[in-house]
Amino acid sequence: MSDRLLPVSRAGTLLTVGLFALLALGVYGASLENAFVRWDDGLLIYENPAIRAITPETLKTIFTTYDPELYIPLTFFSYQLDYAVGGIDPLPYHLQNLFWHTMNALLVAWFVLLLTKRKIVGLFVGLLFLVHPLHTEAVAWASARKDLLCTFFSLLSMITYVGYRRSSSRKFYVLSMLTLLLALLSKVTAVTLPAIFILLDLLERRRYDRTFFLDKITPVLFSVLFALIAVLGKTAVLSSSTLWDKIFMIPTSIAFALWKLLFPVGLSVLYPFIDALTLWNPAVLTGIVVCALLVVLLFVSWRRWRTGFFGLAFFLIFLSPTLLNFAKGNTFYLPADRYAYAASIGVLLLLALGAAELAERLRLARAVLPSIACVVLVVCGVLTVRQSLVWKDSAALFAHALAHAPQSYEAQNNMGNVQRQTGDTQSALQAYEQAITLLQDYGRGDVSIPLSRVLSNLASAQRESNDLVTARATYEQALLLNPLNPYAHLGLGIVSGQQGQIAEAEAAYLRAKDLAPDAAIIPLNLGALYTQTGRLDEALVSLERAVELDPLAPQAHYNMGVVLRKLERNREAREAYERAVALAPSFVAARINLGILYYERHWVDQAIEQFNAVLMIDPQNAMARSALDQIQAAMQ
Repeated sequence: MSDRLLPVSRAGTLLTVGLFALLALGVYGASLENAFVRWDDGLLIYENPAIRAITPETLKTIFTTYDPELYIPLTFFSYQLDYAVGGIDPLPYHLQNLFWHTMNALLVAWFVLLLTKRKIVGLFVGLLFLVHPLHTEAVAWASARKDLLCTFFSLLSMITYVGYRRSSSRKFYVLSMLTLLLALLSKVTAVTLPAIFILLDLLERRRYDRTFFLDKITPVLFSVLFALIAVLGKTAVLSSSTLWDKIFMIPTSIAFALWKLLFPVGLSVLYPFIDALTLWNPAVLTGIVVCALLVVLLFVSWRRWRTGFFGLAFFLIFLSPTLLNFAKGNTFYLPADRYAYAASIGVLLLLALGAAELAERLRLARAVLPSIACVVLVVCGVLTVRQSLVWKDSAALFAHALAHAPQSYEAQNNMGNVQRQTGDTQSALQAYEQAITLLQDYGRGDVSIPLSRVLSNLASAQRESNDLVTARATYEQALLLNPLNPYAHLGLGIVSGQQGQIAEAEAAYLRAKDLAPDAAIIPLNLGALYTQTGRLDEALVSLERAVELDPLAPQAHYNMGVVLRKLERNREAREAYERAVALAPSFVAARINLGILYYERHWVDQAIEQFNAVLMIDPQNAMARSALDQIQAAMQ
C-alpha cells in the first residue's frame, strides 16, 4: 500500500497489532463469558429467524426490513455468520464484537498517525480508544454490533479518502466510496461522512476547485438515500417530542456526552432525564453554556489550531445523528454510551495533542508524559473491566441500571421480566407495580401505550401466580389503554382458556394474531387451544405456523408431535419429538413420548436410551422408571 497510508514498518505494524490484541483480551476477556441480555438481544439475535441461515430468503429479509427502527442489513449478516458458527451460544457474538473493536482501535491509531504524523500520539489515541470505559457498551453488548461495524467502515472510508486526496489515485476514491456504502449498510449514522470529508479537506487546506465539489457528489447521494430510509424507520421517534424539547435536549445531550467521555464514571445502560425541561433547569442551562463555549472554541481554533478545530468538529458531526433520538416510550433519555463511540475519536485526539503541546511548552522531562499516559490507560482499563461485567446477564445489567437510575420505569419493567423468567414471580409483581408508579409520575405526555405494555406484563405475572381473576382485570385495563396491544389480547386468551371460556379465548388469540402476525407465541397458544378442543387439523395449521416463525422453539415442535400422534401420523410425530429433544435436551415430556414411539417401532435400544436420559434429568420420574421396567420384563 502507498507509503502515504502506511508510514510505519511491517515489524512495527505487527508489534502494534499484537499489543492491541493482548490489551483487548486483557480488558474484555472476562466479559466473553457474558450471557445475552434482554435488551434487544432477543429481538436482533436469539429470537430472530432471519439470522438463522444464509439463504436468498433470509438475505432478502435483512435487506428489506428494519430492526425495527434502523436499517442495518450488514449487521444482520454478521449475526448470520455468528449463528453459522455457534448457533445461539453468546461466545461467537462477543468474540466478533471484540474483534471489530480491536480493529477500530488500530484504525484510530492509523488515522491519527496519518493526520498528525506523530507515531506516539497515534499509538496513545488508539490505545485509549481501546480501553476507554465509555466504549464498553458498544463492545460488551452483542446488539451494539452496528456501532462497531459502522465505525470500522467509516474509518476505512476516511483513511482511503485521505489517501486519495494525497495521491490523486482513483483507486483510493473508489475504495473510500465502497467502504462508505458498507458503513451505511451497517448503521445509518455514517450519513455524516460527507461532512467529515469536507473537514479533512479543510484540515489539509485544499483548494475549492472543481474536483473538490465533484468528489462530494457520490457520498452526498449515498447519504441522502440512506437518510431517507432512516427517516421512514424513525418517524415515531422524531414525532414524539416538540420543537422546544429538541432545542433544550440537544445542547444538554452534547454536554452530557462530553462529560461522560472526559469523566467515565457512573456509566449505565439508561440515563433517563426526568426533570422539567426548561431553560432554568441546571442541566439544560449547563448544556447551553457548554455548547456556546464549544462554538467559541471552534472559531478560535479555526484560525489558530486547525487540528484542534478538526477534533472538536469531528466530535460534534459524528454525535449529531443521535441527538434527536432522546424520546423513547414517553421518557426522555440522555445519550447512551455507544452514541459517542465514533465521536470520541475527535475528543481523544484533542486531549492527546493538547497534552503533548503542554508538555513541550512546560519543558517537562521526557518520562513525565509517557508515565501519565500509562496511568491513564491503566485506570481506564480497570474501569472498563468492571463495566464490562455489568453486562454479565440481564439481572446484573438492570440491577446496575436501577442503582444508578432508580426512577427508570424501563429498568424496573425489564427487571420484572428477568425475575419472571427465573421464576421469582413475587419480585416481578413488585417490579412491575413500581414501574407503573414511575411511569405515571415521570412519563411525559400520553403514557397509555407504555403503561399498557407494563400492565400486560403485570397481568402475566398475576396469571403465573394463579390469580386469574386479578390477571383478567389487569389485561382488560391494559386493553382499555391500548386496544392494539397484541400481548394483552394473548394474555387474555390464556386466562380465558384456563377459566374454560374457549370461545372467548379463541377470539382473543385471533385478535392477537391479527395485530402481531409474526409473533410465534400466538399461533403456539392457538394451536394448543385447538388441540384441547379436538380441532386437530386447525391445531396442526397453527403449530406449523409457529414452527415457521420460530424454528428453534422446542415447545412448538413438541406440541406438533402431540397433534401428529393423535392424527396417527407417527413418523412425522417422531420427527417432531426428535427436533424438540435436539433443541432442548432436558425436555422430559418430549423424551418420554419419543421413547414410546421408538418402542412401538421395536427400536428398543433407542427407547431405552430416551428413558435413561429422562432418569438422568429427573431420577424420580415414575413414568420413565415404569417404562424401563416394562421393557426389561418383556425382554426376559
